[in-house]
Amino acid sequence: MKLSIELKKLKSTGLILAILTGGMAAALLPVLNTWFRTELFTSLPDSPLVVLLDANSQMMIMLNLILMICGSCILYHTEYSEHALRKMLSLPITPESLYLQKAVILILGLLFLLILESSALVFCTAHWFTITEDFWILLLKNALYSAFLSLPSILLMLLIASACQNMWVSLGTGVIFLSLASSLTEGPFLLRLCPFITPFQTLVQTEGDALSYIGGAAAEILILGITAVIFTRRRRYTI
Repeated sequence: MKLSIELKKLKSTGLILAILTGGMAAALLPVLNTWFRTELFTSLPDSPLVVLLDANSQMMIMLNLILMICGSCILYHTEYSEHALRKMLSLPITPESLYLQKAVILILGLLFLLILESSALVFCTAHWFTITEDFWILLLKNALYSAFLSLPSILLMLLIASACQNMWVSLGTGVIFLSLASSLTEGPFLLRLCPFITPFQTLVQTEGDALSYIGGAAAEILILGITAVIFTRRRRYTI
């Protein structure tokens, strides 16, 4: 898998700048929110990380998913522009490997976003609260949990982007899905296992059902992975 080729393509897109800008905006959110509502947050009885996540996690997750949606559309737009994908497939590269490489890039981008956001949570806790002994473990678990639950959304959005040669169609579809998901986060349990909805479930909110969400996300990753391989192989002959 020649990931270096995909990384070189990023130079002609605004994806890196978008992730940097979006990550900084997401990281500033808990800082500004805590700054303006310091007395309210510090008076709450829960642990500092729980307080910060309850107040900021939904918006940070929303920003992360928006960036992943835009990133998926950008990555495949460069392929469909001027029939670049047809030229790529003339090389010894399989269409499913292209899909996988783009997924790896978006996952790395998501991890970068989570590192920035976790750093902001550390700053808020150190500045306005007190870092407890279990803080670091809970912070790491929450970041990994959020990353894993976001994987089905990334795979599904990439699949949508690969199916639509018009970037605006795939972007609009992703935004519609995200809008619906943001209003269904309190729905039935099975509904909350769907991509774009699952990432809104944080570890501190779903601690009792964490294994169920992880299992559901793992099943979705497997199904979407198989679907992507079958679809991209068939798509190769219809471009």
